Amino acid sequence: METIDKLDAKSPIVEAYRSVRTSIEYSNLDAKLKIILVTSTQQNEGKSTVSLNLALSLADSGKKVLLIDAD
Repeated sequence: METIDKLDAKSPIVEAYRSVRTSIEYSNLDAKLKIILVTSTQQNEGKSTVSLNLALSLADSGKKVLLIDAD
C-alpha cells in the first residue's frame, strides 16, 4: 500500500489528496463534518488506501483524525 507520507510533497498523488481534502472541507462549511465513509461495491478497489491517505492529509492540515478500517 502506497501512502502519501512516503511521497514527495509536490507529487501529483499528494496534490490530488489535498484537493479532495479541500473539497470536503469547503463542501461542509455550515456544519462540522464528523464522519466520512469510504465504500465500494467490490473487494480490492482501494478503500483502505484511500481512507488512510485521506486521513493522513486531514491530519497534516491539523485536524484530529480517528481512522477505523473494518470489514
